[in-house]
Amino acid sequence: MLVLDVDNPSSNATGSCHLKLESETKLVPLYKQAYHSGFHWSVLVENIESLLKHHRWAGIHHVHPNQEQLFSSTESFLANSPSSNATRRTLLSYVPPRDMAETFIQHYLNVIEPSHQILHLPSFKYELVAFWDRPSTMSDGWLALFFAVLALGCQLHHPCQPASEENDFEALPSRLFDAAQAFLHRTSFMIRPDLTSIRTLCLFVICRQTRGAVCIELTALWPVTGLIVRLAITLGLHLTHSTQYAQRGGADDTTSRNRLWAAVILLDLRQALAAGMPVIPPSGNLLTENLLGIGPGLSDEAATQQKEYLFLLAIYNYLPQIFKILELATSPQITLCYSVVVKYDQQIKALLNHFHNAFFAACAQNPDTDPFQWTMTNIFIRRVLLALHSRLYREPDVLSRYPVSYWSSLECSLAILSAQRDLWDTDGDPGSESSCKNPPGRTPVIARLLQQDFFLAAITVCFHLVQAESPLSSPESSQGCQVRARKTILELLGSCRGIWEREQDVSVCHGTAFSMIDSLLRIVERGSDGGKEESPDEEDMVLDQCMFDSECCGALSLAQWGGT
Repeated sequence: MLVLDVDNPSSNATGSCHLKLESETKLVPLYKQAYHSGFHWSVLVENIESLLKHHRWAGIHHVHPNQEQLFSSTESFLANSPSSNATRRTLLSYVPPRDMAETFIQHYLNVIEPSHQILHLPSFKYELVAFWDRPSTMSDGWLALFFAVLALGCQLHHPCQPASEENDFEALPSRLFDAAQAFLHRTSFMIRPDLTSIRTLCLFVICRQTRGAVCIELTALWPVTGLIVRLAITLGLHLTHSTQYAQRGGADDTTSRNRLWAAVILLDLRQALAAGMPVIPPSGNLLTENLLGIGPGLSDEAATQQKEYLFLLAIYNYLPQIFKILELATSPQITLCYSVVVKYDQQIKALLNHFHNAFFAACAQNPDTDPFQWTMTNIFIRRVLLALHSRLYREPDVLSRYPVSYWSSLECSLAILSAQRDLWDTDGDPGSESSCKNPPGRTPVIARLLQQDFFLAAITVCFHLVQAESPLSSPESSQGCQVRARKTILELLGSCRGIWEREQDVSVCHGTAFSMIDSLLRIVERGSDGGKEESPDEEDMVLDQCMFDSECCGALSLAQWGGT
């Protein structure tokens, strides 16, 4: 209780208000300080809070006493960087020795570029040779792109160094990123954007995504990706497919522009889904189907690239339909009936199966195909499915009213968590197929590109487990294959909890995510303590008894989401 000093009431009142405001600020978690659409994980967290009031789950797990001071960066990368006043010579001195810089670039090309397709590689490699020959002759715009590539590649590099040098190396990605900002701001990228500045801005977004940013910083990237889309439109990237442009530009130039436009659109959509922001479809004349499958006129090299399985190329030609489904499913003004949701669910799963077959066909032709291409595709499509079902699977009596939404949301979440576990299980594994060309530190970086998807999946599974009417809520309420499935789900959640624990010091939100998942899993596990432990023979008998339960067995088939 506060006691006011009657001799100086105004000062005490001010102090009281200050304490009250400070207290209120500390009680508001970061994720509640911004608007989010209904398909964001924050809505599920609120639902779980109401379900677990008797466990007092809310509050302590959601806030950090110093959360307002723990942002990874307090400055926008659209503003001046700390190195903005440095001379050109000083900025160029940040370039590491050539052998190290080439290693960083190769890390970027092996890990980030295949799934994002930002660069025009022939041009970049040609200009890179020119840079090593005469650095001072390169334009500010290209140098911004060069330093952004170095910054991303540096984050993927974990060399064995003496302890005294660790701090210097940890600061290197930030120094390289600051140099990229400084060079970009010496161009007129907001007034006269060009292809290089568009590429650089895309890399800036990816760089922030991989640095373990706080959740509201990731939310703040959504308007930035929207800006990149509009800057790309001012360059006419959306019209590159037209016959008029094809006559002016060569086939390779057309392919390069098309890929960059696809990269920009997909980066914006993925950011909207990750941040829980409204999905704003481009107007009809901005998004053309089969943009990347124009075929005639392609060079032999471009035609060969079309046969590769790349996340960007696989997804783009279906974006008009995906945007339509997401707009209908997430618009506050539209309520889709259950039958329409089921129809869209079937169409999207058929598309997922098509991508799955295409990926393994590509792997058969080229064993060096990066498995992360499939990881990105799988998680993106399942993220779309979760958004499609986001309203219905949170409804009361969902299992009887909307069974497809219940099982589909659970299946997709388990598939995403399985992808998270598999991603970390192969990190630095010398026996993995990709270990020869990928740095051992790649997993933490690329996993942060998907951190919002992984957390949504974990919270969705926990939401299903804590509902009293759920067949998976406790061993007593489970029957048939659900008993074994519940046990396997808890094991999968336990593995993912270990991953979040490993990353909890990356940012305040990583720590909060671990705290939430850990406490939820403990609550669920306590509900399992009273269940009878089954022998393998009993488990097989249970499965035989429910083999005709097509809905639950179809959704909980371990083969569908990578269980073992």
